[in-house]
Amino acid sequence: MSGVTADDRDNTSRLVMLVRGLMETRGSYWCYVAVKPSLAKKFQKAIADKYNIQNFVKDSYGEIVVSGKGRTPPREVTEKVAEIFGLNPKDLEESDTEIDFDKILSAAPINPPQPSNPQN
Repeated sequence: MSGVTADDRDNTSRLVMLVRGLMETRGSYWCYVAVKPSLAKKFQKAIADKYNIQNFVKDSYGEIVVSGKGRTPPREVTEKVAEIFGLNPKDLEESDTEIDFDKILSAAPINPPQPSNPQN
């Protein structure tokens, strides 16, 4: 047994999903979401049951990455989401993809640049 709990995975990973739906004001929307792994099946069931995506953050499923009007995100948006999460854009378009945030954070600079002090 690895000793990794669902809470551990929820703190360090997300499933990146493309969600599509209809807006109340008519028209379609698309939305890339980052879902906590322990809630992925529950979220997928909610989507199948016509879930209101406006409740996503309040319901603590995870984070909304980016959204827009229309049925399909622009190619450059998909490419940017893939770049941010270290994915191949084709993989992102074809399926839900689990992201290991520890891997992303370990690649971040240890000492990020600090803003300059304007009083000097």
